[in-house]
Amino acid sequence: MSTSFETERELAVFIGTIGRYFQTVGGSSPDFLTPSLELVMPPRLACTGYMPVSGRLTGWIALSLPSDLLLSLLHHMGEDQHDEAAQLDLVGEITSTLTSNAREHFGEHLLVAPPLSAVAADFPDELTAPPLSFRLPFQWQGADAFLLIALQR
Repeated sequence: MSTSFETERELAVFIGTIGRYFQTVGGSSPDFLTPSLELVMPPRLACTGYMPVSGRLTGWIALSLPSDLLLSLLHHMGEDQHDEAAQLDLVGEITSTLTSNAREHFGEHLLVAPPLSAVAADFPDELTAPPLSFRLPFQWQGADAFLLIALQR
């Protein structure tokens, strides 16, 4: 079974969107680590935003972030609220932004729905776990995070 994001060029689209987001909002770019193909659903961090995708490509894109990274971003943004609800809202907004920016590259093949946010290992009932996914880990200001790409043609 193949995924739609198998080439370095296609992964570079997501690397670029993540890099631009953190540079713009947080003032510094993240360090990207070696991507991997995951055959089982990896453990998620404190908050994960899921972006359901349909059309010629189906599945979802997820961004999993630790609480300290989200708190730092909320601080950079000048937000007063730092509770779990604010963190879940932010991870959903970031996931939506990243996916929308990637959609500029992939065009009509990436039809997106509103983001879903979940804490830790919770997985939205509306989604199905993929047979495999790409995991793109990165570090920002010392915090580990990752993007999961679970799309199929």
